[in-house]
Amino acid sequence: MTISSEIQKIEESLNQLRGKEYISESTIDFFQDILKAQCAAKNKFKENSISISLADSEISEKLRQGIPLICWEDIPPNETLLADLFLQLCNILKNHQDSETEEIQKIIDSQTDGNLNIGDLIRKLSQQDSDYFHTVCNELGLNKEVVVFLTLSAAKPFFEAIAPGLRDRVADDKWLKNYCPMCGSSAQLSTLDKKSGQRYLYCTLCSSHWRYMRLKCSFCGDEQAGGQKFLAEEQGPYRIDLCEKCKRYIKTLDERKLVDSKEIIPSIEDLATMYLDMLAEKEGYERSWFLPPSVEDVHQADKNTTLH
Repeated sequence: MTISSEIQKIEESLNQLRGKEYISESTIDFFQDILKAQCAAKNKFKENSISISLADSEISEKLRQGIPLICWEDIPPNETLLADLFLQLCNILKNHQDSETEEIQKIIDSQTDGNLNIGDLIRKLSQQDSDYFHTVCNELGLNKEVVVFLTLSAAKPFFEAIAPGLRDRVADDKWLKNYCPMCGSSAQLSTLDKKSGQRYLYCTLCSSHWRYMRLKCSFCGDEQAGGQKFLAEEQGPYRIDLCEKCKRYIKTLDERKLVDSKEIIPSIEDLATMYLDMLAEKEGYERSWFLPPSVEDVHQADKNTTLH
């Protein structure tokens, strides 16, 4: 698929959301700019031949040990391209979020001054090092949630450019874990295959998909009888998978209920089902975080829930 056809697909998919009551035009415009920037960056990474080479024996051993195939330390990152994308994403956010202009400018200045290194941020993100983000953002006076969002948004097309070259080398029955076989990240979306009904998880970071059990939590792994519940649309193809143990949820697209087959773009499917997030949160469940809470976050949560 060419970059122009890919961007056209993004625009067509997002245009189908316009006019929906649960999502504003400004939100759609914002994510359209983000997705188009990521699409262009992904193609630049491909043009720069960013890839990872693994022998079959290496892949087999990694899978046997439960180790994801893509390791940040094994990739020759083009930090110039990554830094350019990070700055572009900052400016997109700045243009769409007037109330956050000063916060975002501080992030831009920190990157320009060399205090915020995109390579370090992505490495720590891939290692799910929440404490690093807490420490750096606290020292520089930056909004941690915004920095994590920008880092994830910059890292995503980089990993998306690499993962397809390895995906076909992982058989479905060789990886039934709740984290991505490519990059080790958690799932953003779940689907039920149109023909077999088998369940697949879609990665938050590299957009790869892999086979997973139907009645098992995609986060904590709980599979006790009665531990998993579902809230399904009466006629639509979407549902929410709820875990009673960890109180987290994931949205699922049942492809068997689709009138026409379509390409799954996880970020757009996630956006199209924002109303399900509202429903799940109203019922007392929360989305899984890409980064776990930092030690300081946990301590603060403990203080906030302590009875005095």
